[in-house]
Amino acid sequence: MKKSINTFSFLVVIGLLINTGTVALSQTAGKADATNINVLYDVLKNQFDIARYQWYDLYEHGVMVKAAEAGKLLDQAKTLLDQKNTRDVAKLLDQAEALLKVYDKSVLPQYDASNTIKNPDLSKIRKSTIDDYKARDYDGLLKGDIATGFVGKGSDGLYYEIMPLINYHGTGGVIEPVAFEIMRSDEFENLHMVLIKKKPLLMLETDSSMVFYAEDNGNYQLYSVSKIGGKTVVWIEGAGKDLEGVDVYFNVLMKSNMTYWYNQNQPGNVLYPGTSFSGIEEIGSAEGVITIGGKTATFINAMGESENLFNGPKAGTSINSIGYRKQMTTYGNEWWMPFHTDQLDGQMCIIGASRDFAIQYQGRYIVPKEVTITPIIANKSFRVLAKTSEGDLDIIVEVKTMELFYYECGCTVTGTFKGIPLTNGYGCLEKTPIGGMDGVATIDAMGRGLEKASDVMKRLRDAYPPLLLGSEKIGPR
Repeated sequence: MKKSINTFSFLVVIGLLINTGTVALSQTAGKADATNINVLYDVLKNQFDIARYQWYDLYEHGVMVKAAEAGKLLDQAKTLLDQKNTRDVAKLLDQAEALLKVYDKSVLPQYDASNTIKNPDLSKIRKSTIDDYKARDYDGLLKGDIATGFVGKGSDGLYYEIMPLINYHGTGGVIEPVAFEIMRSDEFENLHMVLIKKKPLLMLETDSSMVFYAEDNGNYQLYSVSKIGGKTVVWIEGAGKDLEGVDVYFNVLMKSNMTYWYNQNQPGNVLYPGTSFSGIEEIGSAEGVITIGGKTATFINAMGESENLFNGPKAGTSINSIGYRKQMTTYGNEWWMPFHTDQLDGQMCIIGASRDFAIQYQGRYIVPKEVTITPIIANKSFRVLAKTSEGDLDIIVEVKTMELFYYECGCTVTGTFKGIPLTNGYGCLEKTPIGGMDGVATIDAMGRGLEKASDVMKRLRDAYPPLLLGSEKIGPR
């Protein structure tokens, strides 16, 4: 198979092979020519990478506990293929295929996670207020952050993502550092992070808005949240030198169409054992400009999302006993993605064993009856099929940018709702793996001068993807 092939049809074919099995190919592999053998190897190698990157819904299917064994067989097969020796490859691929079909749920911890897809209750869904953003705590949880996600295609043809943050991290107030990140599609798994080692000041607070400003050594970020005409409007400007000394600048504006409430604004949301999550994601359209190293891209028809998150140990649990991000890297299975198209907005929030999802279409807040995530290309693409009372949401998500502090991805979203094509679709996917790094603790340590940026970046790249999951129990060691 030629490595240059990267079309929508190819993604679908690979997805079908992965999810319907490769039996038809493998049963004839002994008679197949070298091209078919190479196609089969590529399909199985992709399935191995799906296990490696945890690019599947672990709690829905179980853990691919035999993937490491399959990987060794695939390495042997690749050696033979490189030697143009296809005679003995078929048997190795048959064995690898069988191992990659083994899923085990018994290694996963059983706990009472929230599932609003199974038991929806929209009685507390409401529009947000500026007081929600001003709040220090909610449902017994202290604020984690106020943050924005921005994803779009620039005038230069490249895809960009921005993550500006105002951090609270469960302390009861705003803290330093201020960090913003810019990612671009030609720099996959790299980022331009500007670290402002100052506590942001609340420069303005009115009945309808709040404005934060932080500046340090020429780096700055101005972050405003306002309620205008019933919508949340977020405007942010930032500039400075990133961790590598590159000059960056951004100026973006987003307007909300949808207020998505975690757990449908019900208290007691359980994501992982001992942890909880409350607050909102507000999703809508965005526009702006981004400059990296003197090269500027402009954006229209982009996506913006405004996060107002309260998270940490569940109410009544000591904040020092359970680290929320630590639990995320212990239990994994995170598929957190706000997304925007011209036709609708939505949020997928499948984390650990919990399941939460909603879309807003023509003013209606719709919760799916069933959601299925199907991997296509490992660490690059997947399909989401959400069945609703009004019709199916069927989308393909393709990762265009990625950073490794929060395992955050900027994505395109294409597909249909009720058979209607979706246009100008983008999403912010967070996909924290089991064994990953606690990005919150790491950035806080960098802000206090306890971690060197160069050491952190090397550690990030060396440790991703993490070690393959096996038959050992998931959870605290």
